Formats: sequence, C-alpha cells, structure tokens
Amino acid sequence: MRPTAQGWTLVHQKRAEWRGTYDGVFLGEHDGEWIAGLMHQGKSMHDGFGEDGEWRYANCYDSPSEHEANRALRAVREYIRLSKLAADCWNGIFDQRAGEAVDRHWANRVPLGDMSASWVHPGQTGDVRGSHYMLPAAESKYELLQYMRHSHTVSEAFRDVPQIRPGSELAKAYDAAIGAVGPVRLSVAGDHFSLSYSGNYNDADEHWGRSWHRKPHPDRNAGN
Repeated sequence: MRPTAQGWTLVHQKRAEWRGTYDGVFLGEHDGEWIAGLMHQGKSMHDGFGEDGEWRYANCYDSPSEHEANRALRAVREYIRLSKLAADCWNGIFDQRAGEAVDRHWANRVPLGDMSASWVHPGQTGDVRGSHYMLPAAESKYELLQYMRHSHTVSEAFRDVPQIRPGSELAKAYDAAIGAVGPVRLSVAGDHFSLSYSGNYNDADEHWGRSWHRKPHPDRNAGN
C-alpha cells in the first residue's frame, strides 16, 4: 500500500477482494485538510491508484470556517460510509481503527522526549481519571488524543456548532494537543487533559515484548 497519493499523506487505507475484484478506500491529510475516497477497482492489492496517484472518487474537507479536528471528524465519517460501499472493506472494528490512525498521525507531527498523558473528568462521587505511564512523546500524545476521542464531553462539544469554528474552546484544545512541543494542560467543558514530563516508567513493558528507548526530560520528577 502506498504512503501518499497526489500530495496527500494516506493516514489509513483498506483494500480487499470480493469475487475476483479488488476494491478499496483511503483517508488522507495535507496541511490540515482531510480527504476520504474510493480507490479504483482492480485485480490486485496494488492497483487501487493510478500511476500518478489518482483515485476513483473522493470528498475533500478543507473549509476554513471549521478547525482541523472537525474536518478530520467529517472525513472519517465519510471514510466509514465509503468503506461500507467498497467490497468487503468494512468490519466491526473498522471505525475504531480509523480513529486510532488519525490520532497516531497527529501524535507524530512534533517530535518530543518521553512524557505521560492524563485525563480528569469531574464526577459527583469524585474525579474519574485516566492516566498513562511514561512513554515516548508520540505514544503519550497518542494516548492523550485517545482520551479526548473517548470523552463523552468532547464528543458532545462536536455537536455544538460554535465549537467547530476556529478559535473555539474545542479548536484551541485540539490545536494545543496536536502542536504541543512540551507539557500542556487543556480543558473542554470541564474535562481536563494534560501531557507532562512527570510520571513513572513501566518495567513490565519489557516482559510483553515492548521495550522503549528511554529519553527522560531533565525536568522530569518521579520514581523510576
């Protein structure tokens, strides 16, 4: 599968065979604009795009009246819709994988040292928390964006038309998370999220075949 097409970075793509014909879908990003489309039908896993990267059909989400997070949200919705039209591309976990791909794409935009992510949602019986141990920054930023994606409060904010505009609380929160070059604290309608240099490493990772090359920041303070 190719990494780019017509200048777009392909954030996620799926191609599958059905009764001898291959069909596929793709999701892409370029300079904060998003696109979702159908590949060409063909006879292999590798003929979904033309020689110059052209595709069969696509919708572009580039409106300057909405912030990038909302453009990405609408592109993912279209991507999911198209996947159900393409031969055998959609399955029960497709929606989740598409969202994860967007968050991982954003997480890798800015290289940083090791960090930890957290989420606090105030509750009637105490704060409901999500937190992660120290990881390479791109992984921690991915966890932060996943916290935001899974927050009901954030999901509801996307339904509020003023919140999809540039400069809104929601826009500022996503801009801060995606563009973070160090520790950051942000909030959306009462839910609080953060990236920090503080936290503990998890030695158990090595037992599960995941070992990170640790790069603690000089400002880090914590246990191990």
